[in-house]
Amino acid sequence: MTDPRAERIALNESAFRGLNESLEANVHRGKQQGRLAGFVCECGDGECEEIVHVELPAYEEIRQDSQLFIVVPGHELLDVEDVVDGEGGHYLVVRKHEAVAGLVDETDPRTGS
Repeated sequence: MTDPRAERIALNESAFRGLNESLEANVHRGKQQGRLAGFVCECGDGECEEIVHVELPAYEEIRQDSQLFIVVPGHELLDVEDVVDGEGGHYLVVRKHEAVAGLVDETDPRTGS
């Protein structure tokens, strides 16, 4: 049985990921390579309004794995995710724990689920 808190956090993060996918498709598409694009922090706090600046190629690379999310340093929740990249302090890339892997796969807009 999955922890309800872990599920809630995963759903919050997935909602922010969906918003970022919309930003990438409608606002950032066509931006000059090497420029930073602003995305919302994909942390588990549904009230978070922090902005994360990421180069578009890095954003695309992260989006290739539905288990990865982009968060502001300090917004990682180590009981439900692991930090897999620190990107020099600008943002962190976190990977969800296995317990909610199916849930974040199902909510990934790129998988078509």
